[in-house]
Amino acid sequence: MIIGIDASRANKDNKTGTEWYSWHLIEEFKKIVPAGDKVFLYTNLPLKGDLGKCLDNFFEKRLGWPPKYLWTQFRLWWELFLNPPDVLFVPAHTIPFLPIPRRTKVIVTVHDVGFRHFPELYKPIQVWYHELTMRKIKKRADVILTISQFSKNEIMKYYGVAESRIKISYLGYDQDQYNAKEEIKKDLLQEVLNKYRITLPYLLYVGRLEKKKNIGNIVKAFALVKEQFPELKLVLAGNSGNQFEAIKEIIANQKLENEIILPGYAAVEDLPTLIKGAAIFLFPTLYEGFGLPILEAMACGTPVITSDLDPHREVAGGAAALVDPYDAAVLGEKIAEVLNDHDYRQLLVAKGRQRAEEFSWEKTAAATLRIIRQAGKNA
Repeated sequence: MIIGIDASRANKDNKTGTEWYSWHLIEEFKKIVPAGDKVFLYTNLPLKGDLGKCLDNFFEKRLGWPPKYLWTQFRLWWELFLNPPDVLFVPAHTIPFLPIPRRTKVIVTVHDVGFRHFPELYKPIQVWYHELTMRKIKKRADVILTISQFSKNEIMKYYGVAESRIKISYLGYDQDQYNAKEEIKKDLLQEVLNKYRITLPYLLYVGRLEKKKNIGNIVKAFALVKEQFPELKLVLAGNSGNQFEAIKEIIANQKLENEIILPGYAAVEDLPTLIKGAAIFLFPTLYEGFGLPILEAMACGTPVITSDLDPHREVAGGAAALVDPYDAAVLGEKIAEVLNDHDYRQLLVAKGRQRAEEFSWEKTAAATLRIIRQAGKNA
């Protein structure tokens, strides 16, 4: 069997959720793909680091494309047209619009359809492009892979895709990086805190800084908590996204410029330490396909407060404190409760560690490969 994988996103330097998903799957596939199968990793740039360390049956397929945009739509499509694989796996929400040879089974991961659920939180061009892509995926994909029952339900509701065409494979996390097996080393913690100019104690959010992540209500809740915990800081770690200027305005209106730390994109090697050092991990976002940071924080032994919404409940599995994300006052009350109630805090920590053990990239890759190989056998 010949399997082609779009590795372009996995090859990015500063990875976020979709890019890490792609990277981890490819690295796990190297361990479990049968030696008789060939895997071509399609990339627009030379593969970097471990990604470029290919086994005997893994091949880097560098597809040069000088323009900055439309690599997927033209260069990847041309390769598929000339040399169609048995199965094409695209671990993100984009496939070529031009016809892919029918002999190739197409599997594409749709992580979520937040652009359809909350179009007002996206730029119009983003909504237009994603809608165009979903129409193509609905028409051409043999299997739509998604990452939660919630996302599967959303895809069926908004696009009328038959349930039989959608398969679920839950995300995993890096268990070597995110775990509470060892006590946090004070010297290492202080080194990382100094790097990002963070002081103890602090609340932590990790992710893109944009309106759909509910940053505004996190800030407002923090302002309320500060009255009881004047030494507390709030760390919002991540790149700026849509409507970031509105978030900065909320911070200014609350007069919290000196109390909220915006370190930008935190290096992946620093994230476990930042999470372990936090008093609480905050993730009361308005929409998620899965919510991987919830798992990472629970694995690190940090209590989690997240949204009382379907996708967050599905991932947290009763191991996180749930709040109405639209009510800043309720969020502030829950933060204060976790900080004040030692027994409740320890219960969240214990249940979180137990819940996180149910997920791994190994399980994700094994489930995904079964779907890929089954599609190939039906080719």
